[in-house]
Amino acid sequence: MFYSLVVFPFILLKYVSSSIPSVRPPTDERTYVSPVIDDLLNDLSPLLLDQDIATLLQNCLPNTLDTTVLSTSPDIPDSFVITGDIEALWLRDSTNQILPYVPYAPKDPNLQILVEGLINRQANSVLIDPFANAFNYNASGAGHQDDIRTPNMTPSVFEGKYEIDSPAAFLKISYWYWKYTESTKFMTTTWANAVQKVLSTIRTMQTDDGNSQNPPYLFQRQTTAATDSLMMYGRGPATKLTGLSRSLFRPSDDATTYQYNIPGNAMMCSELNHLTSMLNKVDANTYQTILKDAQVIIDTLCATLEQVISSTTLKNEKDVHYQVLPYEIDGFGSEFFMDDANVPSLLSLPVLGYMSSNNPVYLSTRKFVLSSNNPYFYSGKQGEGVGGPHVGYNYAWPMAIVQRAMTSSSDDEIKQCLDMLVRSAKSTGFMHETFNVNNVNDFTRRWFAWANGLFGELVLQLIVDKPHLLVAEENIAAAQALVQIPVSLMAQKETIIQ
Repeated sequence: MFYSLVVFPFILLKYVSSSIPSVRPPTDERTYVSPVIDDLLNDLSPLLLDQDIATLLQNCLPNTLDTTVLSTSPDIPDSFVITGDIEALWLRDSTNQILPYVPYAPKDPNLQILVEGLINRQANSVLIDPFANAFNYNASGAGHQDDIRTPNMTPSVFEGKYEIDSPAAFLKISYWYWKYTESTKFMTTTWANAVQKVLSTIRTMQTDDGNSQNPPYLFQRQTTAATDSLMMYGRGPATKLTGLSRSLFRPSDDATTYQYNIPGNAMMCSELNHLTSMLNKVDANTYQTILKDAQVIIDTLCATLEQVISSTTLKNEKDVHYQVLPYEIDGFGSEFFMDDANVPSLLSLPVLGYMSSNNPVYLSTRKFVLSSNNPYFYSGKQGEGVGGPHVGYNYAWPMAIVQRAMTSSSDDEIKQCLDMLVRSAKSTGFMHETFNVNNVNDFTRRWFAWANGLFGELVLQLIVDKPHLLVAEENIAAAQALVQIPVSLMAQKETIIQ
């Protein structure tokens, strides 16, 4: 294991001045301001024992606010949040970028404007194209307009890859904003129409296997990357109906090997349950059609997922048998055992609110994911972690290291994760998309806001759940008084499968 390299350096860093550059942009250059988040950073950072982590928190947690809010308007409402170095809005990314701030929205009107604007922007985007993953600000025609696709590309769509977690992300930001604020202002006619569009799309991909004469979704791209296009003239790999909902692409934007992506379906199951819980409490009569349609999907999709769990393949390692969830299946009996760094992933199932981190099947799956048996787990001289085909061999993703820490009960493992994250950021002061496990200075994407926000959310989760790892005993009460329970931890307390 890697523990011997990281536990002691983490301890030695305590009380030492930061080796991480402070790179937060000046106030007048920030794209959005939340006084509550600024106060949180100013009050919490001095209480942290490790100055590197304190500096990273100040750099990373506000990075979406500081650099990626391209536009916001309280009147419409509308907020356009880019990913970072790509000037487009991904449904998945923008949701995850904003989620760390949602627990603080009740006390900050600026955050309320931002989140309600994003929900409305996402609702309009879903209505433009429910199969797309990324959108332009103003129908500029930027992005992958040459892709051959059903439905056709339009100037509003930056990229049109269908990934089940994209519509799930729209439901997710809606639920958690309501959960923390109890506000229903975002529940407009546009929002309800978008939710209905999500449900009809998920249902379509449940009941269509892609083999009909006119399938609902086709995708081809002229490219040198095999994972950027679909086989079978845009239909994707052969599939047999199961009750799950098909996804032609993964959250990494890579093509699926088998169309039934288990983490993506698990995320959708969680968010459909969140949706029905929310609407039943808000106004069951007004939303009875949505509730009825959502329940049909829950009764099939979620039930099928549980069947997959109950029939997981037995693995044998040194005469020890254990169950491991597949990453993807095709309905014909084929299973792909791997995990990808991008969320939703098997590793992130507890954070998705689907399966408890103490569940035996999750624990055995987690063990598999974090081992050489996972073809995309890389270990080297300067780190280890889950990667994937999107960037390639020996590149671990910080977001997967964050998920590992968020789902761990081991102090030593969490320290290991923190140390790798800190060292991977020393050259720039930010999280990256990936880093080479043999050379942390070899990384991809200098500006990747989602990963930055995840690091900040991890620190906040640890303040609530394991404060002794970050704060001196005499300062724990003061630190915890500043922090709201983050979505990452709240979701783990509400998992569907214990």
